[in-house]
Amino acid sequence: MKIELKSNCKYALVVPTSMGVRITPPNGQPVHAAGTYVMQATSAETNVASVASFLGLPVKVLTTFVKGSPIAQMIKDNLRARHMDYEGAEVPQGGRGGIGISLILRTVGMGRGAAGVE
Repeated sequence: MKIELKSNCKYALVVPTSMGVRITPPNGQPVHAAGTYVMQATSAETNVASVASFLGLPVKVLTTFVKGSPIAQMIKDNLRARHMDYEGAEVPQGGRGGIGISLILRTVGMGRGAAGVE
């Protein structure tokens, strides 16, 4: 099977996604025993798109950012570090039920075994 990319396109892959951060104890520790945590910007779609970007293909991520949020800045920096362009509206922080940032707290550290999410 041969894949041919259109020659008149700026990006080989454009990915719509909702970015968030994952907070995980280091070294496979359980949440209740950990005193420190690792915070990573992530989404399933950008994890897959990283393969294309690290192979040198131009990738663009479409998402939404919370205006003025340091976590939104962390997400942008992470996408740049993975050689991905991004585009997205800057929306104000919402109150109850409004726009926020997805936080995933894993109940066990990264590695083997079933992942628990709070």
